[in-house]
Amino acid sequence: MEESQRFTVGYALAPKKKQSFIQPSLVNLARDRGIDLVPIDTDRPLSAQGPFDCVLQKFYGEEWKAQLKNYAIKNPPVPIIDQPDAIERLHNRISMLQVVSELNIPQGKETFGIPSQIVVYDSMALSDFGAVGGTLRFPVIAKPLVADGSAKSHKMSLVYNRDGLLKLKPPLVLQEFVIVKEEREGSRFFGFFFNCKPISLCAAQDPEA
Repeated sequence: MEESQRFTVGYALAPKKKQSFIQPSLVNLARDRGIDLVPIDTDRPLSAQGPFDCVLQKFYGEEWKAQLKNYAIKNPPVPIIDQPDAIERLHNRISMLQVVSELNIPQGKETFGIPSQIVVYDSMALSDFGAVGGTLRFPVIAKPLVADGSAKSHKMSLVYNRDGLLKLKPPLVLQEFVIVKEEREGSRFFGFFFNCKPISLCAAQDPEA
């Protein structure tokens, strides 16, 4: 009996993401379906590993990016998910939201948009309360400008006053905190429906809420 075709998928993930996603149940299920999940050693040249039928990656760094580019040139039939250039705009908290402003959808009772926000590149700008306070109202959410999947990029702060601004380290995005005053039933988000309930500022600052 002819053996069924198997596919080798190489994956390159940070240790935490590998621990979260590459569970034994997934590896076993993939194997039963003819797919072998193989870890890529990012300390070794990518060109020296494989061959792969597909590469799944969420790894960062200019050296790694150059390796992926070189691998794609030498192995054009092999899909790389995701290509670094294809997701570059998602690594910046400003450019990642541009798609919202580009949507051409009539707004009736339901509305959507981006909260007021500004980008701060240096600490001197945080000292200029006129530049910040003239655009945003407190409280504001402070987020790192770069969203590259690192632990640092996920850190956020809820800032209530000018003194709080002086403790922040740019580059970052300051976004006005949006207070929802009523429960909205059946809110639509990219084809899915959700029930949205308001959250108070007290709950927002309580880690147990």
